[in-house]
Amino acid sequence: MYFVYQFKETEDPKGLTEALWHHKVAHQIIFENGHNELWLLDPSQLPAVEQLMNIWKDDPALLQQAQAAPVVRANSSGGILSQLRRSPATSILLLLTLLVAVITQLGADIKTVGYFAISPFDIKNGHIYFYDLAEVFSKGEYWRFFTPALLHFSVIHIAFNTLWIWDIGGKLERILGPVVWVFGVVITAVLSNVLQYQISGYPLFGGLSGVVYGFIGFAWLLPILNKRWPTLISKPLMVFFVVWLGIGYTPFPEILGLGSIANTAHTIGLLSGLVLGVIYWLVTKYRQS
Repeated sequence: MYFVYQFKETEDPKGLTEALWHHKVAHQIIFENGHNELWLLDPSQLPAVEQLMNIWKDDPALLQQAQAAPVVRANSSGGILSQLRRSPATSILLLLTLLVAVITQLGADIKTVGYFAISPFDIKNGHIYFYDLAEVFSKGEYWRFFTPALLHFSVIHIAFNTLWIWDIGGKLERILGPVVWVFGVVITAVLSNVLQYQISGYPLFGGLSGVVYGFIGFAWLLPILNKRWPTLISKPLMVFFVVWLGIGYTPFPEILGLGSIANTAHTIGLLSGLVLGVIYWLVTKYRQS
């Protein structure tokens, strides 16, 4: 089952669900945590669902007309706008990431990079000078524990991360809601950045990869703990991420021209996602009991 939408208390899903069944869209309305939720059996039918939902939100009475006409596939522009509306936190995170990429010129503007790195630094006579975490904390520059996640140093780097944030991250936000989602992103990013810095002892690193691995771990584990959760991460995809995590500890990425990889951030991100998955499962299970 694929999560699509959480109805507000004032919204009656009856008209929408009748229209969905009329168009042979297999789905289920589940009452969860005080709200009705729409779950879809076949994700390939999502464009049709989104089109009917847009009609339903504008004017539920128009659904009777929609039932008399075939549903056509939504265009790509509508799909993107729908994604932006339903995943606002994901969209904001990606916009911030792209903005930082532009103003830092993907790491080429080393002075600007210093504003987002986990520690302010200075380069003199070929040597880099920076602070330890205690000094960063004492200076009150708390944002630095998170902002390295916004730094990227190549087109491939930012493309890989933003695509997975858009896909898996957007789906998770629609399931969890923006508040819980943002909390998970901040926790995962901070833990990944701090431990990467503590272990490597070097401040010039960055990327959303730790958050991506956190999403992967969380989304993979939840269907195992809760059978009602949709499967967002297939077994082959999980194998790919684990294998790539292992490859990151070898010289192979540098041979390919990808540069050195912040392996600790990836590993901590994955472990953070797994732990947050267990915590979320326990909390929601307790609320339902």
